[in-house]
Amino acid sequence: MSIDPSDIQRAVCDGNIGIVKKLLSEDPNLYNTKDSDGRTPLHWAVSFQNFDIVKVLLNPYDECVDYKGKKNEIELDEILDDSNWNPLHIAASAGNFQIFKLLATHIPLPDINLQTSTGQTCLHYAVSKNNYDIVEFLIINLKANVRIKDKKNQLPIHRAAAIGSEKMVQILVENGKSPLDFTDIFGMTAIHHALAEGNADVALQLVKYGADWRKETGSGGSTFDTALNENVRSFFKRGLVEAGELDEQ
Repeated sequence: MSIDPSDIQRAVCDGNIGIVKKLLSEDPNLYNTKDSDGRTPLHWAVSFQNFDIVKVLLNPYDECVDYKGKKNEIELDEILDDSNWNPLHIAASAGNFQIFKLLATHIPLPDINLQTSTGQTCLHYAVSKNNYDIVEFLIINLKANVRIKDKKNQLPIHRAAAIGSEKMVQILVENGKSPLDFTDIFGMTAIHHALAEGNADVALQLVKYGADWRKETGSGGSTFDTALNENVRSFFKRGLVEAGELDEQ
């Protein structure tokens, strides 16, 4: 009896590991079945953060007696959906460190700097979702490149500043050696993004690291003009005065 490829997608989404194993024992190539968005069972297992099913799908041929003992390596870099997301991108965004580490250390090792169709890497997604443990693993253990820009010309540090995470900015700068004054397609630096989202404390942190707070935006506006409101602007100015960066006015 032929197998409906959608059966394994359904089993994964239902979290039914027994059916997943049974289907793979009949046809291990089902691991690479794609839905209408180009997503495979592994994409969905990672999305649903089902560690046990992820493990099974990473080694689908182990479930089939015809392949026992044979080496059948799954290339994560080739498991891409229609937006060029691989399972590692989803794991970085979802924030399950156990699953992310399992994927990131899978042999053959995936390219952790691989970009999606919008130019974003695992680091962009992990920073955006404030998944610090994954960011730390990417930078410290995997030496992820903090200088890769997305289609908006943004680096991970732009996102760290926007979400207001001093901890994230610290590891990107101190360990990743991220550029501080890189401008995106809007002519905005990390400081500008921090202030625009009301994170004056992060903007001041960037100044302490040596970022140029006098740098104008792409439209010619001053850094102060990017502040979310007057309270944010005043806090930032006061911090600059205290740091000796600005004369008291």
